[in-house]
Amino acid sequence: MSLYLETCLDDISWDDFVGRSLQRSVFCQSAFLRSLHADVVTMLVTQNGTPLAGVVLLLQDGVPLKSPYPFTMYQGVLFDESISGMPYHRRSKLILELEEFLLAELRGRFETVSFCMHHTVEDLRGFQWFNYHDPNAGQCQLELRYTGILELKNITTPDELLSQIRTVRRQEYRKCKADGFIVERSTDIDVLDDLHHRTFVRQGMERNELEGRLLRSITAVALETGMGELLLCKTPSGDVASATLFLYDDRYGYYLFAANDPTYRKTGCGSFLMVENILRCMEKGLLGVDFVGINSPHRGDFKTSFNARPVPYHILTWQRPVTLSPEI
Repeated sequence: MSLYLETCLDDISWDDFVGRSLQRSVFCQSAFLRSLHADVVTMLVTQNGTPLAGVVLLLQDGVPLKSPYPFTMYQGVLFDESISGMPYHRRSKLILELEEFLLAELRGRFETVSFCMHHTVEDLRGFQWFNYHDPNAGQCQLELRYTGILELKNITTPDELLSQIRTVRRQEYRKCKADGFIVERSTDIDVLDDLHHRTFVRQGMERNELEGRLLRSITAVALETGMGELLLCKTPSGDVASATLFLYDDRYGYYLFAANDPTYRKTGCGSFLMVENILRCMEKGLLGVDFVGINSPHRGDFKTSFNARPVPYHILTWQRPVTLSPEI
């Protein structure tokens, strides 16, 4: 098989490929990639000019960054839709060849590569077996992670949604609604930024400079392009109690940013706003909601309390071994 790895310099061509892949997500679209404070390289593996696979790399000073980059998911390897429709005996063979070829090519260009693989990539053996017969040349490390996905295809009404979530979330939603809390769309990035920063302070954590810059740039691009929606939950007196930013592509809504005013965090406003976001995803006719990771106990429990199904995905990293000089 004559394969070639080519840098894709055309956003239209890249987005067209992404749109045809089962591994597509908003995080791989060129508009989102432009919002990140990193050098972005997109590459296509082609055969006779036809793209079969693609890959996203984020670089700093020419060196690929460790995945996942802050506030991103699924920036890894994507396969063309034609592959996902093949019989397993053909699909498995081709995927193994593409994975091995891609790593071999990248090994010749970089000292390390790192991918956050989409959860639909089920066969990682091509990466796992890389340098199988020569482990001293460096093998891939796979790290298991989980996200939570709420499928919406069988939920048709708000009452059906409420009946499937944890009792305490349902109670919090109904109490906020009865107490006069409201949800509004907003373009005020400063409000989200301020609440996000205050949430870190309340938790005794320090938000680094990059995270603050990314929150603002990602939110700005999301609002400008229509790929996201900033919602505010307000008290009856008009105070902003909580805020969220959801991103959207043609299949899923992605729960990216959330922050609460510490004064109101025990009112259930976070649950109220989450349910409203899910209802908006239903109105858009989306297949589901991706909660963008459930990898810490407290946050993971909050997300799965909305009946999100734990779904595994992998972080893949290859690094060239350090050659040790012989002792003198």
